Amino acid sequence: MTRGLWVTLEGGDGSGKTTQATLLEEWLRERGRSVVRTREPGGTDVGVLIRDIVLHHRGDIAPRAEALLYAADRAHHVATLVRPALERGEVVIQDRYLDSSVAYQGAGRVLDGGEVRDLSLWGTEGALPDVTVLLDLDPAAARRRLDAADKPFDRL
Repeated sequence: MTRGLWVTLEGGDGSGKTTQATLLEEWLRERGRSVVRTREPGGTDVGVLIRDIVLHHRGDIAPRAEALLYAADRAHHVATLVRPALERGEVVIQDRYLDSSVAYQGAGRVLDGGEVRDLSLWGTEGALPDVTVLLDLDPAAARRRLDAADKPFDRL
């Protein structure tokens, strides 16, 4: 069996990751490919619990603790969802991965981005996507999209 393909989408909130992932999924399915759509955090049962902690914890989470929570989600996510899907020959389309942690927990929380990256690589046994698509959008335009979508505030 042929190994699948792993595509991650990165970009700020409102940049269009979900829209592009949906379009790619539809295009691949029309061509007979089996597709697994997922996200971080929250792509597995464990990830949902971690997402809930990060979203709904009252008060601040220490930056290193937050980085560890995301790395734990990522380790479980890759081991239980991504790798098995790739081994079955499926295409995995994933909203956020390692680059988001480097940006948000690294630069955003003033941690060392290299340490954040290394932590996730250790947890996933070095797993990297086949391709990462970075969606870049002016922050003001992204804010307008988010406001127009009438979405509640999301700490993530």
